[in-house]
Order: sequence, then C-alpha cells, then structure tokens
Amino acid sequence: MKQIMMMLVLVAMTLTASAGDKKKTQTVKTVTFNVSMHCENCQKKIEGTIGWEKGVKDLKTNLKEKTVTIKYDSQKTTPEKLQKGIEKLGYKTEVATPKKQ
Repeated sequence: MKQIMMMLVLVAMTLTASAGDKKKTQTVKTVTFNVSMHCENCQKKIEGTIGWEKGVKDLKTNLKEKTVTIKYDSQKTTPEKLQKGIEKLGYKTEVATPKKQ
C-alpha cells in the first residue's frame, strides 16, 4: 500500500512540474533591436547591463550586424522597457524587422 501511495505522489509531482514548465515556455518571447553600438566595449556594456534586467532570460549581441536579440518573460517586462534600458545606456535603438530569406 505504501508503495502505491509513493508512486501516486511521484506521478502527481511529475505532472505538476510539467504543467509549470509549459507556463514558463509560453511566456518567453524574443525581440531583436538594431542598436547603434560600434565597438566591443559597447557590446560588453549592453551585455553587462541589459542581461540583468528583470525578465531577461537570454541575450545575444551581434556587433557585426549591430543587433541585440533578447529572450524575455513577457509577464515581467516588455520590448518597450528593454528598448528604454538600452537607450539609457546612450544608444539609439529600433525594433528590427525580420530579414526575408
């Protein structure tokens, strides 16, 4: 009887954990900005500051293309807040439009 109860508890815990993971992945979104950065110091400044903003899950900068791609939790922040954060560092930004392939 104890074994059956333990199995039921484990199954319930697994199902609860899976449901929680689905909620997290549904709120993660991605935005890409064109940013007026021009050197590695600019890149490091953005990565070191914006990477710690509330809701930021992942941040990738591309100095050659002058872009910053951010994965964020949409329940904790917005693209507008992220854009303002980059602009506070002294850079001009605009939301990048996807390139056609």
